[in-house]
Amino acid sequence: MLAEERRMQLAEWSRIEGRIDAIAAAKRLDVAVETVRRDLEVLQRRGVLRRVHGGAISTERLPKEFNFTERKQSNPSTKREIAKMAARFIPAAGCIFVDGGSTTEYLAEALENKPDLLVVTTSLTLAAQIARTGTPVSMLGGRVRGTSLSSVGQTAAKELANYHAQVAFLGANGVSLEAGFTTADQDEALVKRLMIANSTETVLLVDNSKFGAAYPAVFARFNEIDRIVTDMNAPQEYLDAFQAAETEAVLA
Repeated sequence: MLAEERRMQLAEWSRIEGRIDAIAAAKRLDVAVETVRRDLEVLQRRGVLRRVHGGAISTERLPKEFNFTERKQSNPSTKREIAKMAARFIPAAGCIFVDGGSTTEYLAEALENKPDLLVVTTSLTLAAQIARTGTPVSMLGGRVRGTSLSSVGQTAAKELANYHAQVAFLGANGVSLEAGFTTADQDEALVKRLMIANSTETVLLVDNSKFGAAYPAVFARFNEIDRIVTDMNAPQEYLDAFQAAETEAVLA
């Protein structure tokens, strides 16, 4: 195999797997570890990879927070199916929490015309969609994040102390085997953690594009979420990790 073919293979593995282990890659390519390390240095100079201890990670997997419009345009049909599956866990009456985000927003249709259900949410768009249908909605106050169009911070956290929900429906920016469930903003993570603490059950909605990404603010480990609703393209290693954590995975 020529050097450039080898580097193309390394770049492809990094895109698919997120991370390249230099020793494992050397065995797969049947070359010396130093050869792989030199290839990784070349790919880093090209901006394809970033070197880390023991190997490299794809720059495509580095955390980048997309704005709300970009999120809405990413995997819309998949997110709609995930929300449709998650909607099966909405109680007929009582109280639920709904997090802000492009996937949880697809719950709106299932939340219309439910006079016996109180929806407590941080999502501006979700609140606007369902309030006009007669479903009681409580919009949490606080700083509004432009990227998620949701309220975050201490004000929202203090208001959450007044509620207890049967189910909390949350989204995530990233899902990592090492870090767990993450988001880009510490104030947003604070609200997510309180929603988990103040609910009997937590359901997390996440599509396959979120796996392998880790953002700065951790809001939950795998064993702190009761149920993950995702799609059929979720990586098997994550499904195995959820099972090990006794967290149910539901595929839409």
